Parts: sequence; C-alpha cells; structure tokens
Amino acid sequence: MLNIKDIYAAYLQKLNEKNQTKRYKGKEHWFHASSSGMCMRKIYYNSVEQIEGSGIDNNTMRLFRLGDLVHGDIQDALMLHAKKKKVDILIEKEIKMKDINVRGFFDICIVDDDAMYDIKTCNSFKWKFLFGRTKDPEPAENYALQLGTYAYWYQNKYDIKLKKLALLYYNKDTSLMREVNVPTSFIDKAYSYWEDVNERFKIGVPKVELGIAPAYEWECNVKYCQFYDHCGGGLKGISKWRKK
Repeated sequence: MLNIKDIYAAYLQKLNEKNQTKRYKGKEHWFHASSSGMCMRKIYYNSVEQIEGSGIDNNTMRLFRLGDLVHGDIQDALMLHAKKKKVDILIEKEIKMKDINVRGFFDICIVDDDAMYDIKTCNSFKWKFLFGRTKDPEPAENYALQLGTYAYWYQNKYDIKLKKLALLYYNKDTSLMREVNVPTSFIDKAYSYWEDVNERFKIGVPKVELGIAPAYEWECNVKYCQFYDHCGGGLKGISKWRKK
C-alpha cells in the first residue's frame, strides 16, 4: 500500500532542494538576513566554513511548508489588491548589503504607507505569550532585528524613511492574525548587530557564550540546529566538558 506520509515527505524534500538551488546556490558566502539575532556560531558554520549540516526532519519540513503556504497566500492577496486599487506594494524583494555581507528577501513593503511587514507563523503556545494576559518577560529580539535589517537596506536603497515596521503573526492552530509593531530603532540596531558579526568573525568562530553563540538557550538543540554535532553540542557540550 502507498505510504502517503513518505510520499509527501519526498515531495517536500524536492521543493526544499529546488528552493535552495534557486535562492542560495553560488551565494553561500553571504550571511542570511533571516539569521539576524541568532547564534553566531551557526552563522559562521553556514557562511564562512560553508559546511553541510544535518538534514531537516520531516516534521520540521511540514512546519516550514505550512509557513510558506501562509506567506504565499497573504502575498498573493496583497498583489491582487495592489493591482485592483493601484497601490504600490513590494513582496519577496531581494536585498544585498555588500559592506556587511548580508543578503535576504523581505516579505512585504507597502510603499504608499512607508510600512514594512514580516510574516510569522506561530502556534498557540507562542501566541499566548505574545497576546495573552501573561506576556513574555524577555521577548526575543531576533525577529525585530531581521525586520530591521530589511528596513535598513530599503531606507538606504530608496532614500526613504519608513514610518512603520510590524510583524504580522498567523496562529497555525486557530488562524487568528494580529500585528506587533516594531520600533524603528531596530533599523540601526540591526546594522550594528551585523557589524558586530563581521568584527567577531575576523578572529574566527565565536566561542560558546549564551547571548551570542547561542543567542537563546533553545537554539542548542539537534532539532533546531543543523550544525549541532559539528559544534560539539554548544551549551550542552560545554557543560559535559566541564563535568569531566
């Protein structure tokens, strides 16, 4: 009998390979804007050493695909609206900043409103800390730095000051959608972050240090980091070494 789960997994693997070839083949040395504010060792392994990490498991692949589908639907809807209402909207625009070696693709820019958005899918657990009564006391800044990176490029490319930055969240469990405004101060913060990355990489691979490599403790996990084994287990590796 046909194993539908395996067939779908193979399909997603082919889509991922096609996307990797289209977007990243021959451009491996660039830092990814989507890695803003994340583990610097991971960035180093990916773009400086350019080593091949471990594969993505099927469950994570399905989660990524769901995110891609949501992105595509929202962007398609915006482009149809732009065509009908004669509104100037940019989607999936490539950015390149040679001075800090950063490349990426921003999701949405409503040119007429001087507003830039990044689409993020999340589960209900994450949603609760974003919009529920109990807010995350230490919210992660990596998404804000990512959006700030795109915005920095846009402002310098077009000599325009953006008035609004926002993360557009889509709850995968309930289909609810809400925005979170990001202070425009993250535009300069993002550029400073990438300047710091470049300075640290002149010395070599950053040492394991929580807040930098990794930026967040949860990153040091074989599920979330394709370089976990190459790194030696990150924080857990250091902990084991100290015990010995």
